[in-house]
Formats: sequence, structure tokens, C-alpha cells
Amino acid sequence: MPTFSMPALRVVRGNAEATCSGGRSVTTVSVLMTVYNREAYLADAIQSVLNSTFTDFELIIVDDRSKDRSVEIAESFRDRDSRIQLHVNPQNLGDYGNRMRAASLARGTYLKYVDSDDQIYPHGLEVMVRNMRSSPEAAAALAHSLPQESLPYPLILTPLESYRRHFFGRGCFGCGPGGAIIRRDVFASLGGFRPDWGVLSDLEFWLRIASTHTILLQQPALTWWRVHEGQQFRIGDAKRVYLERGFQLARRALLDASCPFASEEQARAISILQRRYTRQLLSWAVRGRSPLQALAAYRTVFWSWS
Repeated sequence: MPTFSMPALRVVRGNAEATCSGGRSVTTVSVLMTVYNREAYLADAIQSVLNSTFTDFELIIVDDRSKDRSVEIAESFRDRDSRIQLHVNPQNLGDYGNRMRAASLARGTYLKYVDSDDQIYPHGLEVMVRNMRSSPEAAAALAHSLPQESLPYPLILTPLESYRRHFFGRGCFGCGPGGAIIRRDVFASLGGFRPDWGVLSDLEFWLRIASTHTILLQQPALTWWRVHEGQQFRIGDAKRVYLERGFQLARRALLDASCPFASEEQARAISILQRRYTRQLLSWAVRGRSPLQALAAYRTVFWSWS
């Protein structure tokens, strides 16, 4: 698995150029696009990045040994725009392994994933960069999927505030990598995504970064998230993984030494988590007509809890 390493930087705020130790210029944003068999959607995804009103970016495309025309499509764009890099992995790394590979090639102040089956709106990068520059203390900005009722976006959240929203409120860690912009230095210092968490590797990182850093909750609808049958959360036993490992992940975050809760709130959050998980399993058993799978997941989680 590739490790994430960050070259020495001289970062300059604004649009002024910075340099890295290897002499390469550093752009404001490294847009990271990981690809595996996405010929049907890739051209639209790349073009959406190139249509951005914010132009100080590099686009790093990393193909994970596609078996279709994905590399050929990416090459056609690379040959027309010097901001585009194309890398092909010597072996398949999987979803989050490839995301880490892409991050290791980045030179921007911020990391911005745009998935190869999605699109970013023309204003998306500009809004995200403006959000981050308005709050230099923030380590990341996560797009929220729900309208905000009391205050306008972006919202600055301390570790305690973000954990309270996630475990007691309407949530704030529900976006995938495509809905986030991340300071590259913080991503590197925390070791980035941990691919062993599979489809939950993004949530694991949001919990980890938010436990010790200020984050922003930013506007929804900055990217278009395409829904189709080939997505990771629809493949194999993804439903069981989301339920079973999601509970284990949340419990681990609450019990970790970095959890910002005091003991009373920690106990309350664990109790709510147990009840919520039980309700989700019952719904899966009844509505999903999967009683045996739900029972197996319940036993796995609560035996390990004991």
C-alpha cells in the first residue's frame, strides 16, 4: 500500500505561487480523480473540473488498471491541458488505496477529490477554497446534505461541536471524499485514509480529523453525485458492512482517547448508538427481508462489544 508523504513546502496565501523542495510549483488545489473502468462517465467528470471558475489547480488522474478505455480518454484530455497529470498504477490498489496513491502525488495546499463518475459544478472549487481561506484554522470542510435552519454556511465547528452534531443531532460526517476539501498538511500528518475500513474509510477519517481539529460544515450541492449500479456501496455485502462496521467504527471513535466528550456525554452517545443500530438491524430484517443476515450482524457486533 502506498504511504503518504508530503514534500517540504513554502506556502503562500492567495494566488501567489509557492514552491516545493523538488522545484515544482505548488498550486492552491490538487484535484484528485481516481479511475477504475469509468469510460462511460470519465470525460464528463474531467470536463467538469476544467470548467471550474477557480483555475489555480492541478488535476491528478490515477488509473487503477482499468480494463476499458478509461486511460485513452484521460490521455486525450492530458494532451490538451498542461494542468492534467495521468498516472497508471502498476497493480490494482482498490478504491481507498488508489485515493492514497493520488494524494501522494499532490502538491497543492488543499486536496479535493472529484470521483470519476461524478461532476463538480463550475462554482464548486471556488466556493470550497473561499470557505477554507475564510477560516485558516479549519483542517477540512465537509459538504452537508441537509439545509441549515438557524445559521448560514459555512459553519465553524470545534471537535466537541462536530461530535455533538454527529452523535446527538442531524449529523455532519455524511459526505464522501467528493464532498470535502482537506488541508494537505493535516491529511498527511494524520496518515490519510485507512483503506482497511473499506467503504467506510472516509467516515473513519472524518471522525479522526474532527476529534482533534476544527472543521467547517459547508454548503450542499457543490458537486453532482451520480447514482448508478457500479458504485462501491451497491456491490456485494456493502449493506452489512455499512451497518456492522459502521457501528464498530462509531463505538471505537467514542472510546478513543481523542474523543472530545466528557464521560457523561460519552455514555449517552454509546447508549444512543446501540439503540440506533438495533433499530437499523430490525428494519433490515423486516423491510429488507434479511433476518438471518441481520441476526448474524447483531451477534458479531454485540459479542465483540461484550
